[in-house]
Amino acid sequence: MCRPINDETDVASLVKDIVERECLINTFQCLGCVDQNDAIHKIQELRVCDKEVAEATSVQLAVSSVPFRIATNEQIVGELIMQRNILQAKLFKLQMEGQR
Repeated sequence: MCRPINDETDVASLVKDIVERECLINTFQCLGCVDQNDAIHKIQELRVCDKEVAEATSVQLAVSSVPFRIATNEQIVGELIMQRNILQAKLFKLQMEGQR
């Protein structure tokens, strides 16, 4: 997902990223735990590849910053939720543009 959105492959990539985050979030909500290594990897990967996520993260980090090695599950899941919401908004926008 490190390239601009411009075709159906990008829609599939967005959906994949959303579903991956949903799975981690739902696991935490149901079981109270999260695979921190997997979650942190997904968070960092998207921070590098997605401009909107990088911008939102930089604003958030300017206000409050906790290193991943000491972050709680709740903090990690909060970041996943933020990323999921950004991805969902991008997908919605892309779908709306496709209907024109």
